[in-house]
Amino acid sequence: MLKFALTFMLAVLPMAGQMGMGMRPPNMPGAFRPVVGNGATYKINTHQADTIFTFAIVGQEGPTYWMEIRTSNAQGDVVMKQLMALGGEGQQPQISRMIVQTGGRPPMEMPMGMMNMQAGRGGRGAGADTAGSRGMGTKVGTESITVPAGTFECDHYTSTSADGKKADVWVSTKVSPYGLVKMVSSDANMELQKVLEHETSQIKGEPVKMNIPSIPGR
Repeated sequence: MLKFALTFMLAVLPMAGQMGMGMRPPNMPGAFRPVVGNGATYKINTHQADTIFTFAIVGQEGPTYWMEIRTSNAQGDVVMKQLMALGGEGQQPQISRMIVQTGGRPPMEMPMGMMNMQAGRGGRGAGADTAGSRGMGTKVGTESITVPAGTFECDHYTSTSADGKKADVWVSTKVSPYGLVKMVSSDANMELQKVLEHETSQIKGEPVKMNIPSIPGR
């Protein structure tokens, strides 16, 4: 089901207050189909606030892709970039590097130990699904959907959580990297604002590696 969480974001939550990273990108449903230079900007309305998220594929290194997630709301702006290897059928993409930059600060690279620790707790990867419709529920038809980014012919899926909350998503192969055009649920509404092309990284400067002090007795 749709949840507002990402493994890499959960990994840096202890620093969120100091670095202004209180914004969590959504865990996107559907298949992850990266195209270098392409991306999508979304507006999410929740009970707490409105937030703008951009997902952009800004580079490729062999079989791995750099995906950048940019967030903007009243708390400020954050740019996060992660190097992802696509998983096999039904597997989550694997993150091997993660860089975070907030306004006015140098970029910071998260240590692999922190990421591996979160993965060991059962955290999910980049929120992408390589199995097509998994995470979206049951397909109910094909519809033409109009959002701020334009009109798209979409597959419509619906699902219901264990606690009875319903979610509907509309996806199109014309949108990269996730295909999502619109999502409506009891927790949040999400609409595609703009389809992006020729995107490059907004991370500025050489990343500084974060050193995590050892914990006594461990």
